[in-house]
Amino acid sequence: MTLALLLPALACQPSAVVYSYTFGSTNATATHYVAAVVMANIINAENHDIKMTVVESGATHDNLIKAQAGTFDGGFAVNWDGMAMAYNGMTIDEYIAYGNWTELRILSGYLQNYVLVVIVDEGPGAEVHTLHDLHGKKFSAGMNGTATEFNLRRQLEALGIEPDWVSASYADVVTMAKNLEIVGFAKPVTSIGLDSSMHDLQSVRDIKILGWPEEHLEPALVATPGTSATWIPDDAIQDLPMPGFYTLGHTTGVFVTTNIAQDVVYRMVKSYVDNWGEFVNAWPSGADWIPLETDLALLNGIIEMVGMPPLHAGVVQLMIERGHEVPPELIGPEYDGNAANS
Repeated sequence: MTLALLLPALACQPSAVVYSYTFGSTNATATHYVAAVVMANIINAENHDIKMTVVESGATHDNLIKAQAGTFDGGFAVNWDGMAMAYNGMTIDEYIAYGNWTELRILSGYLQNYVLVVIVDEGPGAEVHTLHDLHGKKFSAGMNGTATEFNLRRQLEALGIEPDWVSASYADVVTMAKNLEIVGFAKPVTSIGLDSSMHDLQSVRDIKILGWPEEHLEPALVATPGTSATWIPDDAIQDLPMPGFYTLGHTTGVFVTTNIAQDVVYRMVKSYVDNWGEFVNAWPSGADWIPLETDLALLNGIIEMVGMPPLHAGVVQLMIERGHEVPPELIGPEYDGNAANS
Protein backbone atom coordinates (compact mmCIF):
# COMPACT_ATOMS: atom_id res chain seq x y z
CA MET A 1 0.00 0.00 0.00
CA THR A 2 2.86 2.36 0.80
CA LEU A 3 4.37 1.69 -2.64
CA ALA A 4 1.03 2.20 -4.31
CA LEU A 5 0.67 5.58 -2.64
CA LEU A 6 4.24 6.59 -3.43
CA LEU A 7 4.20 5.89 -7.17
CA PRO A 8 1.59 8.54 -8.07
CA ALA A 9 3.50 11.05 -5.98
CA LEU A 10 6.73 10.27 -7.78
CA ALA A 11 4.99 10.55 -11.14
CA CYS A 12 4.00 14.10 -10.27
CA GLN A 13 7.56 15.20 -9.53
CA PRO A 14 8.94 17.58 -12.22
CA SER A 15 11.78 16.15 -14.33
CA ALA A 16 15.18 17.84 -14.19
CA VAL A 17 15.60 20.67 -16.70
CA VAL A 18 18.33 20.14 -19.30
CA TYR A 19 19.46 23.11 -21.37
CA SER A 20 20.32 21.78 -24.83
CA TYR A 21 22.15 23.99 -27.33
CA THR A 22 23.50 23.40 -30.83
CA PHE A 23 26.67 25.25 -31.81
CA GLY A 24 28.06 25.52 -35.33
CA SER A 25 31.80 25.03 -35.67
CA THR A 26 33.61 24.50 -38.99
CA ASN A 27 34.66 21.74 -41.37
CA ALA A 28 35.59 18.57 -39.47
CA THR A 29 39.03 18.57 -41.14
CA ALA A 30 39.87 22.03 -39.74
CA THR A 31 41.86 22.41 -36.53
CA HIS A 32 39.18 24.64 -34.99
CA TYR A 33 36.71 21.77 -35.05
CA VAL A 34 38.85 20.06 -32.41
CA ALA A 35 38.81 23.20 -30.26
CA ALA A 36 35.03 23.39 -30.49
CA VAL A 37 34.57 19.78 -29.43
CA VAL A 38 37.02 20.12 -26.53
CA MET A 39 35.30 23.26 -25.24
CA ALA A 40 31.88 21.59 -25.46
CA ASN A 41 33.13 18.49 -23.63
CA ILE A 42 34.45 20.61 -20.76
CA ILE A 43 31.18 22.53 -20.43
CA ASN A 44 29.09 19.35 -20.55
CA ALA A 45 31.28 17.55 -18.01
CA GLU A 46 31.09 20.44 -15.53
CA ASN A 47 27.32 21.01 -15.83
CA HIS A 48 25.01 18.00 -15.68
CA ASP A 49 22.05 20.12 -16.83
CA ILE A 50 23.76 21.68 -19.90
CA LYS A 51 24.24 19.82 -23.17
CA MET A 52 26.28 21.70 -25.78
CA THR A 53 26.31 19.83 -29.10
CA VAL A 54 28.88 20.83 -31.72
CA VAL A 55 28.04 20.26 -35.39
CA GLU A 56 30.13 20.54 -38.54
CA SER A 57 29.39 23.64 -40.59
CA GLY A 58 30.71 26.13 -43.12
CA ALA A 59 32.29 28.20 -40.33
CA THR A 60 31.83 31.90 -39.49
CA HIS A 61 29.13 33.19 -41.84
CA ASP A 62 27.30 29.89 -42.09
CA ASN A 63 27.13 29.76 -38.29
CA LEU A 64 25.86 33.31 -37.93
CA ILE A 65 23.26 33.03 -40.68
CA LYS A 66 21.94 29.75 -39.27
CA ALA A 67 21.82 31.26 -35.78
CA GLN A 68 19.76 34.14 -37.16
CA ALA A 69 17.39 31.54 -38.61
CA GLY A 70 17.17 29.73 -35.28
CA THR A 71 18.98 26.58 -36.44
CA PHE A 72 21.98 27.21 -34.15
CA ASP A 73 22.04 28.63 -30.62
CA GLY A 74 25.58 29.91 -31.08
CA GLY A 75 28.78 29.10 -32.84
CA PHE A 76 32.38 29.83 -33.65
CA ALA A 77 33.19 32.94 -35.68
CA VAL A 78 35.81 35.62 -36.15
CA ASN A 79 35.49 39.07 -34.63
CA TRP A 80 35.06 41.75 -37.30
CA ASP A 81 34.39 39.55 -40.29
CA GLY A 82 31.38 37.90 -38.80
CA MET A 83 30.20 39.10 -35.41
CA ALA A 84 30.42 42.84 -36.07
CA MET A 85 28.93 42.53 -39.56
CA ALA A 86 26.00 40.44 -38.38
CA TYR A 87 25.42 42.67 -35.35
CA ASN A 88 25.28 45.80 -37.50
CA GLY A 89 23.41 44.20 -40.42
CA MET A 90 26.02 45.06 -43.03
CA THR A 91 28.21 43.78 -45.91
CA ILE A 92 26.60 40.38 -46.58
CA ASP A 93 23.14 40.20 -48.18
CA GLU A 94 21.77 37.91 -45.44
CA TYR A 95 22.96 40.27 -42.70
CA ILE A 96 21.57 43.31 -44.51
CA ALA A 97 18.20 41.61 -44.98
CA TYR A 98 18.06 40.61 -41.30
CA GLY A 99 18.95 44.11 -40.10
CA ASN A 100 20.55 45.03 -36.78
CA TRP A 101 20.87 41.85 -34.74
CA THR A 102 20.55 43.35 -31.29
CA GLU A 103 20.39 39.96 -29.55
CA LEU A 104 23.87 38.86 -30.70
CA ARG A 105 26.44 38.54 -27.92
CA ILE A 106 30.11 37.54 -27.57
CA LEU A 107 30.87 34.50 -25.44
CA SER A 108 34.66 34.38 -25.73
CA GLY A 109 37.72 34.41 -27.90
CA TYR A 110 40.33 31.71 -27.83
CA LEU A 111 42.84 32.15 -30.62
CA GLN A 112 44.74 34.43 -32.97
CA ASN A 113 44.96 32.97 -36.49
CA TYR A 114 47.74 33.60 -39.00
CA VAL A 115 46.81 33.31 -42.68
CA LEU A 116 49.54 31.84 -44.86
CA VAL A 117 49.44 32.23 -48.66
CA VAL A 118 50.93 28.95 -49.92
CA ILE A 119 52.07 28.72 -53.54
CA VAL A 120 53.10 25.62 -55.52
CA ASP A 121 56.49 26.55 -56.96
CA GLU A 122 55.93 24.43 -60.06
CA GLY A 123 53.83 24.77 -63.21
CA PRO A 124 51.88 28.07 -63.36
CA GLY A 125 52.74 28.65 -59.69
CA ALA A 126 56.40 29.08 -60.59
CA GLU A 127 55.37 32.38 -62.19
CA VAL A 128 53.93 33.67 -58.90
CA HIS A 129 56.47 35.68 -56.91
CA THR A 130 54.28 38.40 -55.33
CA LEU A 131 50.66 38.85 -54.38
CA HIS A 132 50.09 40.82 -57.59
CA ASP A 133 51.09 37.74 -59.59
CA LEU A 134 47.93 36.03 -58.31
CA HIS A 135 45.82 38.27 -60.54
CA GLY A 136 43.83 36.15 -62.99
CA LYS A 137 45.28 32.83 -61.76
CA LYS A 138 43.33 29.96 -60.17
CA PHE A 139 43.71 30.36 -56.44
CA SER A 140 41.71 29.23 -53.40
CA ALA A 141 41.13 30.43 -49.85
CA GLY A 142 38.93 27.48 -48.91
CA MET A 143 35.16 27.38 -48.89
CA ASN A 144 33.16 30.40 -49.99
CA GLY A 145 31.89 32.26 -46.92
CA THR A 146 34.66 31.34 -44.50
CA ALA A 147 36.38 34.17 -42.66
CA THR A 148 39.68 33.55 -44.42
CA GLU A 149 38.13 33.62 -47.88
CA PHE A 150 35.95 36.62 -47.08
CA ASN A 151 38.80 38.71 -45.67
CA LEU A 152 41.35 37.80 -48.31
CA ARG A 153 39.00 38.69 -51.15
CA ARG A 154 38.61 42.20 -49.75
CA GLN A 155 42.27 42.61 -48.89
CA LEU A 156 43.43 41.67 -52.40
CA GLU A 157 40.65 43.71 -53.96
CA ALA A 158 41.98 46.74 -52.08
CA LEU A 159 45.26 46.21 -53.96
CA GLY A 160 43.54 45.74 -57.32
CA ILE A 161 44.24 41.99 -57.35
CA GLU A 162 41.53 39.62 -58.59
CA PRO A 163 42.51 35.94 -58.73
CA ASP A 164 40.34 33.34 -60.45
CA TRP A 165 38.85 32.21 -57.14
CA VAL A 166 38.26 28.50 -56.57
CA SER A 167 35.91 27.53 -53.73
CA ALA A 168 36.57 24.11 -52.17
CA SER A 169 37.28 22.35 -48.89
CA TYR A 170 40.90 22.40 -47.78
CA ALA A 171 41.20 18.68 -48.44
CA ASP A 172 40.16 19.26 -52.07
CA VAL A 173 42.32 22.37 -52.29
CA VAL A 174 45.45 20.43 -51.38
CA THR A 175 44.60 17.76 -53.97
CA MET A 176 44.14 20.43 -56.64
CA ALA A 177 47.45 22.02 -55.68
CA LYS A 178 49.18 18.63 -55.99
CA ASN A 179 47.68 18.25 -59.47
CA LEU A 180 48.71 21.82 -60.44
CA GLU A 181 45.05 22.74 -61.03
CA ILE A 182 45.52 25.85 -58.87
CA VAL A 183 48.65 27.92 -58.17
CA GLY A 184 48.08 27.81 -54.44
CA PHE A 185 45.82 28.59 -51.52
CA ALA A 186 45.46 30.63 -48.33
CA LYS A 187 44.87 28.85 -45.06
CA PRO A 188 44.71 29.97 -41.42
CA VAL A 189 47.12 28.33 -39.00
CA THR A 190 47.15 28.55 -35.23
CA SER A 191 50.92 28.87 -34.98
CA ILE A 192 53.58 29.96 -37.44
CA GLY A 193 54.54 26.85 -39.36
CA LEU A 194 53.38 24.33 -41.92
CA ASP A 195 50.41 22.27 -40.83
CA SER A 196 49.84 18.63 -41.81
CA SER A 197 48.10 19.52 -45.09
CA MET A 198 51.00 21.78 -46.12
CA HIS A 199 53.52 19.08 -45.24
CA ASP A 200 51.45 16.67 -47.32
CA LEU A 201 51.62 19.01 -50.30
CA GLN A 202 55.32 19.65 -49.73
CA SER A 203 55.99 15.90 -49.94
CA VAL A 204 55.12 15.94 -53.66
CA ARG A 205 55.56 19.58 -54.74
CA ASP A 206 57.93 22.46 -54.09
CA ILE A 207 56.13 25.20 -52.19
CA LYS A 208 56.75 28.77 -51.08
CA ILE A 209 54.86 31.33 -48.99
CA LEU A 210 54.01 34.86 -50.11
CA GLY A 211 54.27 37.64 -47.56
CA TRP A 212 52.59 41.05 -47.51
CA PRO A 213 54.88 43.96 -48.46
CA GLU A 214 54.79 46.63 -45.75
CA GLU A 215 53.40 49.25 -48.16
CA HIS A 216 50.37 47.00 -48.82
CA LEU A 217 49.44 46.50 -45.18
CA GLU A 218 47.50 49.72 -44.61
CA PRO A 219 45.01 49.37 -47.51
CA ALA A 220 44.46 45.71 -46.64
CA LEU A 221 43.83 46.43 -42.95
CA VAL A 222 41.52 49.34 -43.77
CA ALA A 223 39.52 46.98 -46.01
CA THR A 224 39.11 44.52 -43.13
CA PRO A 225 39.02 46.33 -39.75
CA GLY A 226 39.70 44.03 -36.83
CA THR A 227 42.32 41.99 -38.65
CA SER A 228 45.96 42.39 -37.71
CA ALA A 229 49.44 42.16 -39.23
CA THR A 230 52.25 40.08 -37.73
CA TRP A 231 55.95 40.11 -38.65
CA ILE A 232 57.37 36.61 -39.09
CA PRO A 233 61.19 36.56 -38.56
CA ASP A 234 63.70 35.02 -40.96
CA ASP A 235 63.56 31.23 -41.16
CA ALA A 236 60.81 31.05 -38.53
CA ILE A 237 59.01 28.32 -40.48
CA GLN A 238 60.61 24.96 -39.94
CA ASP A 239 61.24 22.95 -43.13
CA LEU A 240 60.78 26.05 -45.30
CA PRO A 241 63.67 28.52 -44.89
CA MET A 242 62.76 31.99 -46.15
CA PRO A 243 63.28 35.68 -45.36
CA GLY A 244 61.04 37.40 -42.84
CA PHE A 245 57.60 38.54 -43.98
CA TYR A 246 54.31 40.05 -42.82
CA THR A 247 51.18 37.94 -42.60
CA LEU A 248 47.62 39.00 -41.83
CA GLY A 249 45.31 37.26 -39.40
CA HIS A 250 42.14 37.41 -37.36
CA THR A 251 40.83 36.29 -33.99
CA THR A 252 38.42 33.40 -33.60
CA GLY A 253 35.83 33.34 -30.85
CA VAL A 254 32.42 32.06 -29.84
CA PHE A 255 29.08 33.85 -30.06
CA VAL A 256 25.68 33.28 -28.47
CA THR A 257 22.49 35.32 -28.18
CA THR A 258 20.45 36.78 -25.36
CA ASN A 259 18.11 33.78 -25.73
CA ILE A 260 20.43 31.93 -23.35
CA ALA A 261 19.99 33.10 -19.76
CA GLN A 262 22.67 34.98 -17.85
CA ASP A 263 23.12 32.31 -15.17
CA VAL A 264 23.46 29.53 -17.76
CA VAL A 265 26.16 31.33 -19.76
CA TYR A 266 27.89 32.30 -16.51
CA ARG A 267 28.25 28.61 -15.65
CA MET A 268 29.29 27.68 -19.21
CA VAL A 269 32.07 30.26 -19.27
CA LYS A 270 33.19 29.57 -15.72
CA SER A 271 33.57 25.90 -16.64
CA TYR A 272 36.14 26.39 -19.37
CA VAL A 273 37.86 29.36 -17.70
CA ASP A 274 38.50 27.28 -14.57
CA ASN A 275 39.57 24.29 -16.68
CA TRP A 276 41.64 26.14 -19.30
CA GLY A 277 44.58 23.88 -18.63
CA GLU A 278 42.49 20.93 -19.75
CA PHE A 279 41.55 22.81 -22.92
CA VAL A 280 45.18 23.65 -23.68
CA ASN A 281 46.31 20.08 -23.03
CA ALA A 282 43.92 18.90 -25.72
CA TRP A 283 44.48 21.90 -27.99
CA PRO A 284 47.93 23.46 -27.35
CA SER A 285 47.34 26.34 -29.77
CA GLY A 286 45.27 28.04 -27.05
CA ALA A 287 48.23 28.28 -24.68
CA ASP A 288 48.85 31.99 -25.29
CA TRP A 289 45.23 32.96 -24.65
CA ILE A 290 44.34 34.03 -21.10
CA PRO A 291 40.54 33.70 -20.77
CA LEU A 292 38.70 36.92 -19.85
CA GLU A 293 41.93 38.96 -19.73
CA THR A 294 42.91 38.49 -23.38
CA ASP A 295 39.27 38.86 -24.43
CA LEU A 296 39.04 42.28 -22.84
CA ALA A 297 42.39 43.47 -24.19
CA LEU A 298 41.39 42.47 -27.73
CA LEU A 299 37.91 43.96 -27.57
CA ASN A 300 39.15 47.23 -26.07
CA GLY A 301 41.29 47.66 -29.18
CA ILE A 302 38.54 46.78 -31.64
CA ILE A 303 35.53 48.68 -30.26
CA GLU A 304 37.17 51.97 -31.24
CA MET A 305 37.35 50.84 -34.89
CA VAL A 306 34.06 49.07 -35.41
CA GLY A 307 30.85 48.45 -33.48
CA MET A 308 31.14 45.04 -31.84
CA PRO A 309 28.27 43.21 -30.13
CA PRO A 310 28.42 43.33 -26.31
CA LEU A 311 29.63 40.50 -24.16
CA HIS A 312 26.91 38.16 -22.98
CA ALA A 313 25.59 39.12 -19.55
CA GLY A 314 26.89 35.84 -18.09
CA VAL A 315 30.41 36.69 -19.29
CA VAL A 316 30.14 40.20 -17.84
CA GLN A 317 29.06 38.68 -14.52
CA LEU A 318 32.12 36.42 -14.38
CA MET A 319 34.51 39.19 -15.47
CA ILE A 320 33.30 41.57 -12.77
CA GLU A 321 33.37 38.77 -10.21
CA ARG A 322 37.03 38.10 -11.13
CA GLY A 323 37.96 41.77 -10.74
CA HIS A 324 38.03 42.90 -14.38
CA GLU A 325 36.78 46.31 -15.49
CA VAL A 326 34.32 45.92 -18.36
CA PRO A 327 33.79 48.95 -20.67
CA PRO A 328 30.14 50.13 -20.79
CA GLU A 329 30.11 49.53 -24.58
CA LEU A 330 30.54 45.81 -23.94
CA ILE A 331 27.70 45.50 -21.41
CA GLY A 332 24.26 44.85 -22.88
CA PRO A 333 21.08 46.31 -21.35
CA GLU A 334 19.95 42.84 -20.20
CA TYR A 335 22.84 42.48 -17.72
CA ASP A 336 21.42 42.03 -14.22
CA GLY A 337 23.90 43.15 -11.57
CA ASN A 338 21.51 42.17 -8.77
CA ALA A 339 21.36 38.60 -10.06
CA ALA A 340 25.15 38.56 -10.14
CA ASN A 341 25.34 39.76 -6.53
CA SER A 342 22.96 37.05 -5.38
